[in-house]
Amino acid sequence: MIQNSLSIQEIKNYIGERQIIASVSGGKDSTAMALWLKENGFDYQAVFINTGWEHNSTLEYLHEYLPQFIGDVHTVEGPGMMDLVKTKERFPSPNVRFCTGELKIRPMKRYMRSLPTDVVNAVGIRAQESAKRANDPEWEENPSLHCETWRPIIHWTEKDVIAMHHKHNVLPNPLYLKGAERVGCWPCIFARKREIRMLSRLSPDRIAEIRELERHVNIRRQQKDPNAKPMTWFQRSGYSMPIDHVVRWAHNKENAHELFEVQDHQAGCMRWGLCDVAHPNMPQKPE
Repeated sequence: MIQNSLSIQEIKNYIGERQIIASVSGGKDSTAMALWLKENGFDYQAVFINTGWEHNSTLEYLHEYLPQFIGDVHTVEGPGMMDLVKTKERFPSPNVRFCTGELKIRPMKRYMRSLPTDVVNAVGIRAQESAKRANDPEWEENPSLHCETWRPIIHWTEKDVIAMHHKHNVLPNPLYLKGAERVGCWPCIFARKREIRMLSRLSPDRIAEIRELERHVNIRRQQKDPNAKPMTWFQRSGYSMPIDHVVRWAHNKENAHELFEVQDHQAGCMRWGLCDVAHPNMPQKPE
């Protein structure tokens, strides 16, 4: 296994006849990774694992906009977040993140086993993202997927990622320009205040879906145990808060921690330097 970064040709020689599966999510990091792979002449297949919990803008970005820059994006369908939650009669939590294993790892494993050749799974993970990821190596055996995981942009900064988009004249997922900090699960269980505020404004239908999921799960739980504690999508330190309470909290400026508050879409487009650019996947500029 390679332990240190090598030249492009040395990496190609090491990969050999194995097929590169580039995991793409519609997010900025996996997009930048795919652009880098193409720029350097790597032969890869971009693969998207559909969790059924993405925003429509992300799906349109992946299937209608991005392929012209990174090639075809093959979609692998998972069981879907809503069905998974109903089956398990519980929600993912910081301590039990079954969503990743059930919705992403298992479908990817099935897909890789269907391929006629050994693979290398390239993922757009950066050390800068978290303390945990700061310890991730560039190359690592992945026992779950029975292949080697490659993190080509592990040492990149967010500025590097944005620069790669600009270099190839690729616009980011439009949700970033509206202020989102992450665009995978919509919403993630770790969503922040700004993201929940955005969610309630852009996707009231998703708020309604979460509300119905909470009702469904808790009815089923209480049928089995009348003393069962309520469960909700958002949980912190063992405390559950219904989605409507979370939305009110997100809009409550008395609890805000933003010292110099700007509109969500202004924060997003300023980060990318694209406030005067109309995204093809956005019918109009942010208000």
